[in-house]
Amino acid sequence: MSQESETTCATCAASSGSESEKPKRYKYRMAGLSASALVGGIILDLTGFDILVVYGVFLVSMLSAGQFIMPRGARGLRKFRLDIHFLMSSASIGAFIIGAPAEGAAVMFLFFISMLLEERAEDQVKKELRELVELEPPSATIKMNKGAEALIPTSEVRRGDTLVIRPGSRIGLDGLVVCGATSVNQAPITGESLPVSKTIGDQVYAGTINQEGYIEVEVTSESNETVLSRIVKLVEEAKNKKAPTEQLISRFSRRYTPIMVTLTILLGLGSLYLGATITEATYRALTLLVISCPCAFVVSIPVSIVSSIAGSARDGVLVKGGIHIEQVSKTKVVAFDKTGTLTLGALSVKEVCLHNNYSRAEVLTVAATLEQMSEHPIARALVAVTEIEEYKLGETKGFSAIPGRGVDGQIGDTKYFVGNRRLLAEQQIELDTVTEHSCGFGTMVYVAQEQEHLGTIILSDSLRSGAVEAVRELREMGIDTIMLTGDSETVAKEIAEEVGIDRYLAELLPEEKVRAIEELSEQGSSIMIGDGINDAPALAAADIGIAMGAVSSDAALETSDIALMQQDLRKVPSLIKKARKTMSIVRQNIVVSISVKLLVGVLATFGLVNLWVAIGIGDMGLTFAVIANALRLVRKEQ
Repeated sequence: MSQESETTCATCAASSGSESEKPKRYKYRMAGLSASALVGGIILDLTGFDILVVYGVFLVSMLSAGQFIMPRGARGLRKFRLDIHFLMSSASIGAFIIGAPAEGAAVMFLFFISMLLEERAEDQVKKELRELVELEPPSATIKMNKGAEALIPTSEVRRGDTLVIRPGSRIGLDGLVVCGATSVNQAPITGESLPVSKTIGDQVYAGTINQEGYIEVEVTSESNETVLSRIVKLVEEAKNKKAPTEQLISRFSRRYTPIMVTLTILLGLGSLYLGATITEATYRALTLLVISCPCAFVVSIPVSIVSSIAGSARDGVLVKGGIHIEQVSKTKVVAFDKTGTLTLGALSVKEVCLHNNYSRAEVLTVAATLEQMSEHPIARALVAVTEIEEYKLGETKGFSAIPGRGVDGQIGDTKYFVGNRRLLAEQQIELDTVTEHSCGFGTMVYVAQEQEHLGTIILSDSLRSGAVEAVRELREMGIDTIMLTGDSETVAKEIAEEVGIDRYLAELLPEEKVRAIEELSEQGSSIMIGDGINDAPALAAADIGIAMGAVSSDAALETSDIALMQQDLRKVPSLIKKARKTMSIVRQNIVVSISVKLLVGVLATFGLVNLWVAIGIGDMGLTFAVIANALRLVRKEQ
């Protein structure tokens, strides 16, 4: 039954692909017919063939291509929206009327070729999206009762089902490994170049490839909820979020066409007034009409932006709209969260400084007893060390978390505080500063009982791989770097010096991070990089919020402007370079398009160019050049 189902799906897919190819094949056949008729008409005209036959052949060329253009021009005219299709249709028909059928046919044929080029450019970007969609297999093998297996569509697999993943096969859905060990190629999702080891309890993602071992995976997300499906959805939505430059050009083009039609009419009338024949005046006006077609720069901008978004997605960077590409290109300052961004966020107890005759066991037990109620990384590190050293934890009453400071609660009848220096200061607890106990460097957690300081726990964190290189590259690009952290001044200074960051702000509460970002934004466009959850207010306050390792966080994908699917900070300077390159290409295309059109337009006004030059250089050639320039952005960064 499952095999029949798979066969049916394959047949349907093949049929669907065949149907979608039919219109394209027809268009290419019509382009071939139009080209053949155009060449044939020119040969017949040069050999002195009967004029009616020559006109007939040129008419075949015009109509073969024009069937895709003229109806659109007519619809635009009926709705009083004069567009590019109206311009080209008017120029082609006008050329036939004034006795220039070769030029009329050429206008229609070459414009049709430029349309096909635009479609190819769009197809290239759609291909990138389609490749993302196709990463998820249409079917998956699931484990049934008594060890039996069944191949079913991924859309029918439910949470809790167990997938059977053999070496070399693509993982169908997100889930947790429950049996076996392997390495997985996660490049399609995270952009990681090397396979990642997976064993029992590890997360795997739909669309990734099992390299070598046999594993069984318990499904945690259905087909429409996987990380891959969310990426595809967000990239598709990003295509519709236009950058400011793109919006400006769109508004400009709507007003531009009626203006150019008016100028064309005035040029024709002016030429008649200055003594040109009606044929000469009309021909000159039609040439300007063709040159005025704005398709080159109108098309090149969305192609550039969407190509950049698609290329970034292939590189493991999810950009949620063209507006963000443009904003990133203007970046002046990049702000980093510390824990979990510049550092791994996996804290461990480095040292315990003892005060007032309390023991290491007492200090750690009190701290872990309170912190066992919390999911904070510091809490996990404190609980972990007591498990290793086999301390027995008590029960907490009246537990409460104090944002940006720590926690408090009762153990028995005694009130305890565990947190940073600010917490103890606010509780008016005097800190013990006995000199023989050197607390060293790291994240300091103070433990107090009522009004007495019991001890200070020092936790350390490891620097994230690639952090130093990323910061160095940003500084070389002339971008200011700053670290924002709630950690102590001592720890912040140590990490900032190790990473090579320009400056830092320490002991910040969440709202203080927001104020810091707002002040940074006054210097120019700002980027904030954080984990996408704890740093949500600061991410939202920045001009661009970038979430780290969004592959493991639903919130990161939803709240950030840009998400790094892999926890690699080196992607940030690469993204800024790509954004700058994108906007550079956009500017190149706009400047070249307008310059060429102005030059050819001036020449056309004085009758120095014909319709062949107008369409060959001023329209089709220019369109081809700017689209080819834009499509360079699709390539994956090496």
